[in-house]
Amino acid sequence: MEGGLIERTNAYKIVANDKKAGRLFHAYLLLDKDEKYLRSTLKRFAKLILCEKGGCGECRVCRLIEKESYADAVFFPKIGDKILTEDVNAIIEDSFVKPLEGDKKLFAVSGAQNMPAAAQNKLLKTLEEPPQNVILLLGASNPYALLPTVRSRVKTLEIPPFTDGEIVRALEKTCPDKEKLALAAACGDGTLGRAEELYGDEELEKLFDLTADIVVNMRSSRDVLKYSSLLMKNKERMGDVFSIASSLFRDMLAEKEGGRAIDPRAQERVRGAEGYTAGALVHALEKTEEAQKRAAAFNANETMLAEWWLFAILEGKHIWQK
Repeated sequence: MEGGLIERTNAYKIVANDKKAGRLFHAYLLLDKDEKYLRSTLKRFAKLILCEKGGCGECRVCRLIEKESYADAVFFPKIGDKILTEDVNAIIEDSFVKPLEGDKKLFAVSGAQNMPAAAQNKLLKTLEEPPQNVILLLGASNPYALLPTVRSRVKTLEIPPFTDGEIVRALEKTCPDKEKLALAAACGDGTLGRAEELYGDEELEKLFDLTADIVVNMRSSRDVLKYSSLLMKNKERMGDVFSIASSLFRDMLAEKEGGRAIDPRAQERVRGAEGYTAGALVHALEKTEEAQKRAAAFNANETMLAEWWLFAILEGKHIWQK
C-alpha cells in the first residue's frame, strides 16, 4: 500500500494523539472495508503504537512487526482467515505474560468479523479487565458481525473510503493502464484491494455501460422492469453495479454543484441525463448506499433489491423535481 495513505486518515491521527498524550486505549476496533489490506493496515497501527519514533517504518521494531516477528506484537489468525476459539485462548493466556522487549504488548486480530460468538464472549473478560500494558487491535470489515458487548468495550475508529484520485496515485506504478485504472478506481468502492481486483476485469466495461444506461435513460416504471431484467443477467455483480452507480452519481453531483468530476469519461457518459436535481442525486446516492448495505448484510433477494433500488431512484427524481 502506498506510503502515507493510512497515515493521513483521522483514525491514524487519533491513535497518534492518544500515544502522544500517554492515554492509549486498551482496545481499538478498526473498521476498514478493504479486507485485502486489513492485516497490512493493522501492522501500520502496531508500528505507530510500539515504535519509539511513532511508526517510522525503518527501525528494528517496525521491520520485525512487518514480518510479524516482533515478540511483543502478535497477529491473528495464525492460519487461514477465521478467528478460532483457540486463537482467543492464546490471546487471553499470553496477555498475562509481561512484554519481552518493550513496555507494551499488542495483539492484533484481522478479520474480527469472522470471530464466532463463543470466541467473542471469551474475549469479553480481557476487554473488560485488560492486563496492564496490553493493547488489543481488532480489525473488521463489518462491525455488525461483532457482539454489541464487544463493540461497547472498544474505541472504534474507521478508515474511510479513499477518493478515486488517491487510489489512482497509490496504484499507478503496479497498474500502468491509465484508463483501466481510472475505471477500476471509480468502481472500487473506495478501497485499494477492490480496485486492484477490478483492474483489467473484462466485464467491468460492460457493467459500466449498463449502469450508465440506467442512470441516463431510466424514466418510467416500464424502464424499471426492463433494467431489472438486465441486472438479473448480472446478479452476481450487483455489488459492482452499485459501486459504479455511486461513482456516477457522485460525479454528477460534483458537476451540478460547480465542481469537476473525478472521471472525465464517466462525466461524458452521463452528460445530458434528465431529471436529476442536486437533491435527486443526493437521494440516489443515499439509496444506492442503502442497497449496498442490504445486499451485504441481509443477503436480499436480488430481483426485489434491484427493483427497489431502481424505483427509489425514480422516486427521488419525482420528489426533487425543479
